[in-house]
Amino acid sequence: MSLAGAAPTRGSLGALAAAYADAGMEEKAAEACARARELHGALPDAPDCNCLLRLLVERRRWERARGLYGEMLVREGGADDYSTCVMVRGLCLEGRVEEGRGLIEARWGEGCVPGAVFYNVLIDGYCRRGDIGRGLLLLGEMETKGIIPTVVTYGAIIHWLGRKGDLTKVESLLGEMRARGLSPNVQIYNTVINALCKCRSASQASDMLNQMVKSRFNPDVVTFNTMIAGFCREGDVREALKLLREAIRRGLEPNQLSYTPLIHGFCVRGEAMVASDLLVEMMGRGHTPDMITLGALIHGLVVSGQVNDALIVREKMAERQVMPDANIYNVLISGLCKKRMLSAAKNLLEEMLEQKVQPDKFIYTTLIDGFVRSDKLSDARKIFEFMEEKACPDIVAYNVMIKGYCKFGMMKEAVTCMSSMRKAGCIPDEFTYTTLVDGYAKKGDISASLRLLCDMMKRRCKPNIFTYASLICGYCNIGDTYSAEDLFAKMQSEGLFPNVVHYTVLIGSLFKKDKVIQAAAYFEHMLLNHCPPNDATVHYLVNGLVNCRHGMVNSNRSDTKQAHEKSALLDVFRGLILMDWTQGFQRTML
Repeated sequence: MSLAGAAPTRGSLGALAAAYADAGMEEKAAEACARARELHGALPDAPDCNCLLRLLVERRRWERARGLYGEMLVREGGADDYSTCVMVRGLCLEGRVEEGRGLIEARWGEGCVPGAVFYNVLIDGYCRRGDIGRGLLLLGEMETKGIIPTVVTYGAIIHWLGRKGDLTKVESLLGEMRARGLSPNVQIYNTVINALCKCRSASQASDMLNQMVKSRFNPDVVTFNTMIAGFCREGDVREALKLLREAIRRGLEPNQLSYTPLIHGFCVRGEAMVASDLLVEMMGRGHTPDMITLGALIHGLVVSGQVNDALIVREKMAERQVMPDANIYNVLISGLCKKRMLSAAKNLLEEMLEQKVQPDKFIYTTLIDGFVRSDKLSDARKIFEFMEEKACPDIVAYNVMIKGYCKFGMMKEAVTCMSSMRKAGCIPDEFTYTTLVDGYAKKGDISASLRLLCDMMKRRCKPNIFTYASLICGYCNIGDTYSAEDLFAKMQSEGLFPNVVHYTVLIGSLFKKDKVIQAAAYFEHMLLNHCPPNDATVHYLVNGLVNCRHGMVNSNRSDTKQAHEKSALLDVFRGLILMDWTQGFQRTML
C-alpha cells in the first residue's frame, strides 16, 4: 500500500484489522487499528473495529476490550449497536449481567434497553447463571414497554427451563408463543424434545417430533440423536434403530453421537452382533470410533456378561493406537472381578500403571472386594497396602478390607484397620460397625459385639436392622434366646422393622429350646407384618413341628408335605396355641 508513496487509507487499514481479527491474529489487528489512529487520527469504522472487539471479548481480554470500546464511543458513529451488544453479551456469558446492563444504560440512559436484541442477551445472561426468574421478569418488562418478544427471546428462556427439567413452564411459554403467532424453531423443538426424553418419556418426545414435522420444520441430526439416545436409555433400541434409518432416509448424515447409544444399547441386550454391525456401518460412513464409542461398546458387553468379547475390543483399540482411559479400565476390571477373573483384572491394573493411566479409588476398591469375595485375603491385603502408598483409601475401601478381615475371623486386624481409618480422617459409619459387630458375633464373642454397639451409639452412629440381625444371630448361636428376644423388641421400639432373617433366626432358636408356643407367636407376627417366610423359615417350622414334644406333625404321614404350605403351617400353629391355652385353663379349673 505504501510502495507508491501513498499512505494506506483508513478504510484499507480497517479491512486489514478485520481480516486479522477474523483469523484470530489479535496483535496484528490491534497494530492495524493503531496505524489508522496514527495516520488518520481515528480508529477504523465500527464494523471493522467490531471484529477486533469481538475477538477480545471471546478471549476475555476485558481491559483491552473496554479500552477499544471506550475509544470507539468517543467519536460520533465510532460505535454502533452491535459494538455494545458484543460487550454486553461477553459480560453476560461470564454471569456479569448487571455490568452488561450498566453498559446499556451508560449509553442510552437509566432504565432504557433499546430493543429486543439487547433484552434477548440480558435474558439469556440471567437464565445462564440460573436466575430464570429474573429472565421471566425481563420478558414481562419488554411487554410493558411495547417491545415485542421474538422467537429468540422465548428460545433463550425455554432452553434453560428445558435443561432444568421444568416442562410445565416450557409448555406454558410454548402456548404463549403460539398465542402471539410465533412458531417454535428447530432449536426450540430440540430443547423440548431433549427435556421430554430426560424427564418424561421418549414416546412423548416422539409426539413432539411429529408436531415439529407437521409444522413444516425439518428435524436435524441433533433432533434424531436426542431421540435415539432417549429410546436407548429406556431400552427400546429397536425404535431407536428405526429413527436412525429415518434420519438416513431424510438425507441426514448420522455421526458418532447417532451410533454410540445404539451400540451400547444392543450390547446391553446381549445383541453384540447387531452392535458390531452398527460399528462397521459407522466406520463405513467415514467416522472413526473414538474413546466414547469404543467405551460404550465395552461397557455394553461387560454389562451383558460378555467380558471376553470386551477384552477383544480393548485389544483392537490397542491395535489402532487408541489406549483406554480410566473409565474403560474401571468397567473392564469391575466386569472381570464379577466373573472371578481376578488375575486378568490384576494384569489390567498393572497395564494401567505402565501406561501412566492413574487408577482411581474405585478401581482399587473393586479389586480388593473381588479378592475378598474369592477368599484371597492376602491378595486383597497387598492391593490395599499398595493403595495406601499411592492414594489414601476412602471409607469404602476401608470397609471392604474390614469385611475381609472379619470374614476370616481376623478381628484384631479388623479393629486395627478401623483405627487406621480414623487416623486417615475417615469416620467409621454404620456399615463399619455392623461388619465388626457381625464378625465378633460369629466368633461367639457377644461382649465384644456389645462394646462396639455401645461405641457406635456413643458416636451417634445409629444401628440398623443388619446390626441387630448380627447380634440376634450371635445370641441365638450361643442359645441365649432371652437376650435375642429383648434385642428384637428394642429394635422395633426404635422404629426398625424386622425382616425375614430376624424372624427365621429367632424361630429356629426357639424350636431348639422347645419353645414352640413362642416360635408360633413369632411366625404369626411375621405374617401379620407382611413379611413372607423364606425356605429356611419353612425348614425350621417343619422340623420344629416334627421334633417338638407335642408331635404336631407326624413325620411318617402326609401331614409333613402339607405343613410345607405356609398357610397350613399357620393353621397348625394356631391350633397348637389354642390347645395349650385350653389345657392350661383346664388345669387351673381343676
